[in-house]
Amino acid sequence: MESERRARRVAIVSGKGGVGKTMVAANLAAALAKTGHSVLVVDSDLGLANLDVMLGVQPSYTLHDVLHGACALKDALVRVPVRTRGIASTEETSPVCGFDILPGGSGIRDATTLTASARDDLKSLLHELGSRYEFLLCDAGAGIGEVVLFFAQIADDIVVVVTPEPTSLTDAYATIKVLARECGRTEVHVIVNLVAGATPKKAGGAVVSHLQKVASRFLLSDGTTLVRIHLLGVIPSDPAVPLAIARQQLLESAAPTAPATQAIALLANHLLGVATTPLPQV
Repeated sequence: MESERRARRVAIVSGKGGVGKTMVAANLAAALAKTGHSVLVVDSDLGLANLDVMLGVQPSYTLHDVLHGACALKDALVRVPVRTRGIASTEETSPVCGFDILPGGSGIRDATTLTASARDDLKSLLHELGSRYEFLLCDAGAGIGEVVLFFAQIADDIVVVVTPEPTSLTDAYATIKVLARECGRTEVHVIVNLVAGATPKKAGGAVVSHLQKVASRFLLSDGTTLVRIHLLGVIPSDPAVPLAIARQQLLESAAPTAPATQAIALLANHLLGVATTPLPQV
């Protein structure tokens, strides 16, 4: 008998806001969709969601509505077409692929905590969605809140988005430490965003090397199992990114040949080549 299909769950997290996590989630979904995979992005920031705003869509319902029985799951899903543009043309071609999003709630105070019942409902919902898609990208909120830890526990892969700024590095380490202690996550992938200079890959490698040294020194000293931190990819600082965000467009549509667009396409290929590790017990 053929085994039951289950989507690969990727939790995209960050230690602090403003590092480009949602931009990465949306454009990584587009890049994966272009490779022929079915993708759903779950806006897992249940209280301060903004994925729909970034993509310029106006959902009728949200994940919060689904969990509270205000609508059916199918009514909350929104299709995002991936439109490409020719190198010498300013006209968008017809969409050849796309991905779905499940918007989160915005300005909902009680969505920042999860009751036991809400956890069970979320697990059931994700199980149902897992049979429909190949990838579930969970765009989690910044920091180490209860909702973030929930999605980190049920994910196959953890991706931490960080920038080379000292505050981002400090918060990224704090996040990785909590993920290790609270969720037993000992394999973490890092995307280094907003990397300036002529050698972004080298700079990204230096960021991961720094995080690994700090983790090796302090996590082992307090008895926590060593975390292995892997560089998934680097996204260079690129003026095309804020322009696409201002236009509420995907990079693939706004600037298909931009360095950041190409870097995210490479990220998608790297993610496809990463073998998942067994899920910890939830």
